[in-house]
Amino acid sequence: MIKVQLLHPDARVPSVNYAGSDLGFDLYSIEDITLEPGVPVKVRTGIAVEGPEGLGFVLGDRSSMAAKGVTYAGGRIDAGYRGEILVCLVNVNQPKYSLDLVRDAQGAVTDVELRRTDASVPIRKGDKIAQMSPFQSMTHLEIDAVETLSDSTRGAKGFGSSGR
Repeated sequence: MIKVQLLHPDARVPSVNYAGSDLGFDLYSIEDITLEPGVPVKVRTGIAVEGPEGLGFVLGDRSSMAAKGVTYAGGRIDAGYRGEILVCLVNVNQPKYSLDLVRDAQGAVTDVELRRTDASVPIRKGDKIAQMSPFQSMTHLEIDAVETLSDSTRGAKGFGSSGR
């Protein structure tokens, strides 16, 4: 069982549409906020959570937010954390610029105006902003520094080693 403490009157209990199939619980914003391009913003959820012993949570993107150019900036909810869950979001959209020429009656250019499109993304109170997936803590495992590791089929092949 996951316990949820509502810390704010507008807070909502995390939800899931397809229990047992969905990988995460939807988290909701308790505030109206505008995400400007490239600026990480901690969005309040108004909740604190407690899972069974050793169960923490990994936060991740919602596909509908990613489609708007908004991504989750990372972080984890450790098993022992009891504070409010804040979701750090970043708007990765880039504004577009265009030049408008101002002409007089004879058609001569008298001025140039630089126009910038608005690339901000509004978040409204009650919007689903991220997903929270249960994750079993395994940090109780001992760490042993060794001279070498065992061989594996993959070895040290890294980025791009499995193809495009």
